[in-house]
Amino acid sequence: MNPNRIQHYAPFRLIWMVLAAGLILLSVTARAAEEKYPVLQVGTRTYTNVTVTTKAKKYVFIVHSGGMSSIKPSELPLAVQEELGYATAGGSRSTTNIAAVWAKREIAKVNAPQVKELWKQLEQKWRERSATKLSVMGLAGSTLIVAVLVIALLIYLFHCYCFMLICRKTGKPPDILVWVPVVQLLPLLRAAGMSGWWFLAYFVPVLNIVAQVLWCFNIAKARGKSVWVGVLLLVPFTGLFAFLYLAFSNGASADEGEGPEPKVIMLRAA
Repeated sequence: MNPNRIQHYAPFRLIWMVLAAGLILLSVTARAAEEKYPVLQVGTRTYTNVTVTTKAKKYVFIVHSGGMSSIKPSELPLAVQEELGYATAGGSRSTTNIAAVWAKREIAKVNAPQVKELWKQLEQKWRERSATKLSVMGLAGSTLIVAVLVIALLIYLFHCYCFMLICRKTGKPPDILVWVPVVQLLPLLRAAGMSGWWFLAYFVPVLNIVAQVLWCFNIAKARGKSVWVGVLLLVPFTGLFAFLYLAFSNGASADEGEGPEPKVIMLRAA
């Protein structure tokens, strides 16, 4: 079989080798069951163009130029008995494994270099296909990593933008620090009306929880919102919605909610 015709089926190399082994086994069986002899001498009888079609324990069935015949294995010449898998010792047949003898003889006839060359070509095709798949997977993996990084950056920038809106709507516009990780806490604390020393509390266990709780309530108050908005900020499932509500909702801040002081108009008595 031309190995080029199966180059597109390299991933199924195991199946192909099993099928090839099956074909070899069938060839061995067929050839073992049909031994041919130009001339076969059995006692006083001579057969020409002999083909052995059946080999049983008590008889050998042959087809020859004169027809068909059944011969006892013991009547065959010793060399023919050994070739057909029948062995004699002291005039009696032994229990030699006939199938093993046939297989050994037929496998020896297989052209080993051709089999090795076929195997080498199949293995080369498999490696080329595997290399192609690995390169495609590597490209897909790199693309996925880049996509994840871009999405993460966009989410972070949106987060910072919401912080900026919250600070502006409290009447305390932030500086560039609101775009810098970690130190963005400073303008957020200022927007909530808290001291900058609370920034250090975020790095101390337990105190960081206290600082976060206080910031949630204070930022809700600074935005002129209900205390329940601060509570929702602390709950994982509602915190995102409360955060977006503080960033994009309208409404005066706590400092602006009181409104301007009423002007006192002095009336001059007539």
